Amino acid sequence: MNGPTVTSNGRPGTGLDQQKLVQSLLLVVVSVLVLGPVLVLIRTSLAPSEAMPFETLDFTLKHYAQLLQSPRTISLMWNTVVYALSSMTIGVAIATAIAWCTERTDMPGRTIVRILMFAWMMVPALVIGFGWILLLNPGNGALNVLFRELFGYLQPILTIYSFWSLIIITSFAVVPTGFVMISGLLRNMDPNLELAARVHGGSSWATLTRVTLPVLTPGLFSIGIYMFMAVVQAFDLPLIIGLSADVPVLSTRVYLLSSPDNGLPNYGLAASFGVLLLVLAAGLMWAYMRAIRLGERFRVVTGKAYRPKRITLGLWRFAAIGFTFSYCAAMMLPLLILLWVSLLPHYSTPSLSAFGGLSFDTYRRLLTNPMISRAIGNTIILVISSATIVMLISCLIGWFTVRSNSRAGKILDALSFLPMAIPPIVLVLAILLLYLNTPLYGTIWILVLGHMTIYISFGVRTMSSALIQLHKELGDAALISGASWLTSLQKVTFPLVWPQILNGWLWVFAHSARDLTVPLMLMTTSNIVAASTLWNLWQFPDLPGAAALAMLLMTALLAVVVPSQLYVSSRLER
Repeated sequence: MNGPTVTSNGRPGTGLDQQKLVQSLLLVVVSVLVLGPVLVLIRTSLAPSEAMPFETLDFTLKHYAQLLQSPRTISLMWNTVVYALSSMTIGVAIATAIAWCTERTDMPGRTIVRILMFAWMMVPALVIGFGWILLLNPGNGALNVLFRELFGYLQPILTIYSFWSLIIITSFAVVPTGFVMISGLLRNMDPNLELAARVHGGSSWATLTRVTLPVLTPGLFSIGIYMFMAVVQAFDLPLIIGLSADVPVLSTRVYLLSSPDNGLPNYGLAASFGVLLLVLAAGLMWAYMRAIRLGERFRVVTGKAYRPKRITLGLWRFAAIGFTFSYCAAMMLPLLILLWVSLLPHYSTPSLSAFGGLSFDTYRRLLTNPMISRAIGNTIILVISSATIVMLISCLIGWFTVRSNSRAGKILDALSFLPMAIPPIVLVLAILLLYLNTPLYGTIWILVLGHMTIYISFGVRTMSSALIQLHKELGDAALISGASWLTSLQKVTFPLVWPQILNGWLWVFAHSARDLTVPLMLMTTSNIVAASTLWNLWQFPDLPGAAALAMLLMTALLAVVVPSQLYVSSRLER
């Protein structure tokens, strides 16, 4: 262990004892969080159908045989790969074009685009999906009704319930995340490479295709793998759109087997599909990490000025504005229709005659409903507890990862990274099986446990990146002055990286609030939260109530996250 260990009481080794104790506790906690569910998942896939994983010592390969022999498995794999690959390709292409217009050209409105992209990252996929259903539903979708009234179409010309609708809506949903990642690549690219091409007579198009894109290719490749992996693991949009469109994918298959509408759950087969999805995700994670390592060879940021010069678009700026703000308009439409529906007592498409019925009665009805009040209270507990505990554990693991050369520190780093390779639907199924017969099941704390397990990878990666920039002498100075190891962390180390801690806290806070996988898989009458209540209202159906709750959830997220992120950004720029 690095650093002095003398503390204020003068007894050498006390700081080392504190570190060993905390490290041991972290190993136990992270092992239970991560390894426990994985082992239970594998055990369940090998257990007889009629038994829970801990009820018998028998093993069987029947579930894997059923999975491999079923023709539906090939169809599920094909749907999953085509869905993820198509959504990723379209989403990354749109994100790259918008990021290039925003970061490398003089297109007007760049700041507005950045703010909108950041805000849309906080909008739950569930909300976006519901909005598009209200717009494109074949019978009474707002756009189909509009086209019918304007052009007299007898049959709807648009439908939400198709494979390509699912792909396009998913690709739109992943663009903001892709934009943020690709903008960093473009912003930090060395301009001397493009300048040299222009000096030697290269046109803007030749420079873009022969210099800019080849240099960006490794970064775009790694981002593409990451986005592909994210879509493979997606659950919300395949659930609310894909099932109705009869386009099953692996994530929805796992959910339906473990939570069927009729009959008993088939946990064994669900677990075997979960293991299959886990293997696929692990392969993608390996490819992603390899792409990142290969990308290190193409670093083009130097210690000198590397701010690229903006390209003057001229008349092409109108095409750039049209493309960029067409996407922005497409993202605004589902939110606007949800806002419209939330202000009506019953669902009705937008019209002048319906304006007289607009009111906030639905919001008042929701906020005075005891079930909604309980869901809001549970949501507050869930998001604050999940974010706080995740970042507390992540700060400690990050310190051991960066400062410790011990085997325990490396094991902690590997264990905390493992959930990144486990699809959330698989992880939650394993958590369900592990805690089904314990006092935790049915409480809000099992949801907190689920989010801790899923988001700890992000927290540790965030804090490791922040702590690696600090020289260890800063903490050692406090130890030499008589502070204990924990006091040194509290008073010296963590205050220096508080922007990253707050950033990570806000990220977990927002994703915990918008997540549907954990609340839906582990839902009981006593642990409902905003996301699961939103799903229940939609299924009831109470469309105005679902729309109003969606707007409340989205507004609350934006009100907390956006100002805090802007504040952190302003502090970091000083």
